[in-house]
Order: sequence, then C-alpha cells, then structure tokens
Amino acid sequence: MRHLLFTLLLLTACSLFALEVDWSKAKPVQTGALLLKFELTEPRLEKINLMRIDLRTPGLTFTGTARDPDWGKPMPDYPKGIIRTKRIRTRDFMLNCRKQGLNMIVAANSAPWSPWRKPFTHKYANPAGLGILDGEVICDRRPHRAVFRVDRDGRVDIVDSVPEEEYSKIRVAATGFAIILRDGKILPGGGYEKNPMPRIAYGLSQDRHYLYIITVDGRQKGWSLGATGPEIAAMLRDAGAADAINMDGGGSATLCYWDEAKQTPVTVNRHTENGYQRPVGSNIGIYLEPQSK
Repeated sequence: MRHLLFTLLLLTACSLFALEVDWSKAKPVQTGALLLKFELTEPRLEKINLMRIDLRTPGLTFTGTARDPDWGKPMPDYPKGIIRTKRIRTRDFMLNCRKQGLNMIVAANSAPWSPWRKPFTHKYANPAGLGILDGEVICDRRPHRAVFRVDRDGRVDIVDSVPEEEYSKIRVAATGFAIILRDGKILPGGGYEKNPMPRIAYGLSQDRHYLYIITVDGRQKGWSLGATGPEIAAMLRDAGAADAINMDGGGSATLCYWDEAKQTPVTVNRHTENGYQRPVGSNIGIYLEPQSK
C-alpha cells in the first residue's frame, strides 16, 4: 500500500511539475554558469531558480566551510553541542572567500546542522553526516545517508556514504537529507521530502559534465508555497540531471552568484519578504583558479 501511494505521488510530481527547460534561453550569470527562472501556478504557486554549472570550465574548483578555530570545544551558547563550524550567511561566505583571494563565482548552502533549538540564534554549528574540506574532517556523524562529494582530482559525485580510507582524497564533502534521484529514477527520500516547503537540491548529469542547483521559494503566501522532494527531483531530471541530493532547505536554502558588474553577491531565491537571510552551518563555493596564458 505504501509503495502504491508513493508511486502515485511520483506520477503526480512528474506530470504536474514538468519543466520545459531550454538552456539556450538561459541567462549567463558567470563563467560556465547559466540561470533559468520559472513560475508555476499549479498545483500551487512556486518560484523556481535553476542553475547549471559546466564542470569542464577551465580552473573550476570547489571549496566549502572550514573548521572553526575553536573546533572541538563546547558551544558557549549550547554546552551540550560541540563546535565544528561557525554559522554564516551564504553571501558572506562568498564575500569572505573573495577577500581571501578566491575568484568565487557561485555559492550555496549545503548540509543541515544542529543545534536547531529556540531561540535559533546559536553562533556555532555541528553539521550533519560527513563534512570534509581538503582532506580534513569537519564532522563525521553516522550514518552519512547522502553525500555530495568532490575529489581532489576534480571528480564530482553523489554517493550514499564515503569509506574512511578515502577521506584524504576529498576536496569537499557535504551531507544532505537524502538522495532523491538515481539514474533518472525518483527515490523516496523520507519524511523531510513529503511536504511542500522551501527547497535546495543539487543534481549531476550522467556524464558528470554539469552540476545543477535548484531552489524553490516557500512559506510565502502570494509569492511561493514550496515543493516536495519528489517534485524537485522531477524538475532536476527535466533539467538534465541523472542523480540528485536534497540539501538543507527551509529558511536555510540559499543560492548566490557573483555579479561582476556590480561587484556583489546576488541571491537568486527569496527567503522572506523583508530579505532576511539565515546564517547557516555549512556552505559550498565554486571558484575559478587563474589560468596560465
């Protein structure tokens, strides 16, 4: 019965949330990065942002949130928690990386984290699952479930877990809630995927030439009401993805690119009407290394 119900939900998602994706009509927002925007009215109002990054772009490199200098100490505002990272807005993560000399072109929030308790203003975070930056383990909370993985040799993948003996090979790893698309087939992702809400998910083409990042605004009456996990999986499949991972959505979902003309980060999705952006516990960034002439 459960399997039948999920199959019906998938069929509904595929029929109602099919996107007519034409990348020739996309807006180039950065070197190797294209952006499309959609608005749906059925079965509910949705504002959708879909970005495609060409992973073959010369010099394209990934980075992510690093260990905080006080890594391993108790959180001062939540003593039961252990400091792994410091919460920061995705746009500020991009700005900080650029101040350090990285030509960052795209940034997005990634893993969920704890604590998520009232008053929701904790300074530090302990990201879920596996987090790695340049071979250094930031967190390793098991089971991993679903990991976005970028190796030092440039290979990018979405995997269920990572063996410990391979940690040193990894440039960036961040854990999501669930793998929601595998070989073009939509998968059940668990309770987090059932209800419409703000979303962010990453997808990869079968040949791993393209990374897709999708955001859907939600919880904003008259603007956008959100999507379910199967719905964004269907959208990413329409965009060209074979595999996809659902990352930390809700008010954390953030996707930015660097506007060369204005010299500022542009956040493509809208969190709230007043423009508030939440500090998050984990981000990924894409930057371009200088190329010799």
